[in-house]
Amino acid sequence: MESVRSLVRRHRFAAFVLLTFLLTWIPWGVVAVDLQTGRSAFVTPLLLLGGLGPFLAAVVVATLGGDGRSWLRALVDVRAPPGVWLAAVLVPVVLYVGAIAVVVAGGAQFDRAGLLPAAALPAVVFATLVRGGLEEPGWRGLALPVLQRRVGAFWASIAIGVIWAVWHVPLFLMPGSSQAGTPFALYAAAVVGISVITTWLYNAAGGRVLVAVVFHTLSNAVSVTTAGGVVGSEVASQVALLGVVWAVVALLVWRYGTERLSVNPLPDGGLDLSASSTDRERADRPRDTPS
Repeated sequence: MESVRSLVRRHRFAAFVLLTFLLTWIPWGVVAVDLQTGRSAFVTPLLLLGGLGPFLAAVVVATLGGDGRSWLRALVDVRAPPGVWLAAVLVPVVLYVGAIAVVVAGGAQFDRAGLLPAAALPAVVFATLVRGGLEEPGWRGLALPVLQRRVGAFWASIAIGVIWAVWHVPLFLMPGSSQAGTPFALYAAAVVGISVITTWLYNAAGGRVLVAVVFHTLSNAVSVTTAGGVVGSEVASQVALLGVVWAVVALLVWRYGTERLSVNPLPDGGLDLSASSTDRERADRPRDTPS
């Protein structure tokens, strides 16, 4: 009879996705129903619990697969190149400030009074770490290393981006959430593009998932901080962000190709992937060159 470790290792990606949705959609579903009738004292804890779904699912899958310790070591490894750390901090600014510039150039008004004050930034960063950045040990720290060895970095990013966007669906049903009222198609398209950018950072960092945590945290923080600065259509802002994100994606694919989105070999994330020869050839193959 197949052992639990062997079963989990053979189906890491599917097990992670299924467990993530269960751990998130159950508490978020309760919140979505509760907010239709009022607001109970359990809304905030349930929101936080659901947001930790990818992280908790990754812990369970890595542990059951026998990789808990090595996965955790990869999770806390800070030895990424300085340039990659710098990119993780600056790219969120480029994306969201660039989107504002596009919207304003298109005729929207910019009101500096709508920006959050600088004094609020530490609290915003902490909140976006808890409710955003801590997803990354799951999406990039576990799902990505497994999937990109099968289909390449770009297509793995697309698949994870679609799953990541759908994972947020309950938030669209919650009055007062940042997703409520946002067209899902525009939101999902931007999330898929951001997934590709996050993969680039993760692979360029040699699998140091803390880089992805920082990027995700600051992306959400910059988004929250600047959201009130544009006076006009929210849809226009979403379209502008979409354009900027996919322009960056196109540049990355042109520069690095689709197999690795980086000059580095594909990282294993601290997981024993027991790669087949095909996987190893994919991981070590020279990057795509533009045709």
